[in-house]
Amino acid sequence: MCCMKTDMGNWLKLNFWLSMNPGGLTQGVIRVIIVFLISLFVAVVVLKLLKNRKRNLYNKIWNKLYFFSFTNLIIGLVLLFFSYEMLPFLSMRLWFLLWGASMIVWLVFILKVLNEIPKVKEKMAKEDEYKKYLP
Repeated sequence: MCCMKTDMGNWLKLNFWLSMNPGGLTQGVIRVIIVFLISLFVAVVVLKLLKNRKRNLYNKIWNKLYFFSFTNLIIGLVLLFFSYEMLPFLSMRLWFLLWGASMIVWLVFILKVLNEIPKVKEKMAKEDEYKKYLP
């Protein structure tokens, strides 16, 4: 971690997040963001393959995760470009904070859909049991 020279005490200061010209990102932070963006790209490819498979109970989840990964990959690339170019206002660290918060909120909504799957399975089992006795 020799490349990450950020004082953690700055993270609690408002000026750290709202500085219009925060300067460039350190090499360590850039590497972390690039690794995260590569993992999002891999997720986009895998989820694209999964969502094109035969219809099943999890297709809604795969579809939501695909759009989550694709959208956040594009946003991350744009934020990384703005920070690399050190554009005033667009390279603010606040955008990274908002991006992270939006990902957390989006994942909470995906988890809510994931928690509904056992109920859907139970409902499908009851329907199959009922249809078994129909002519």
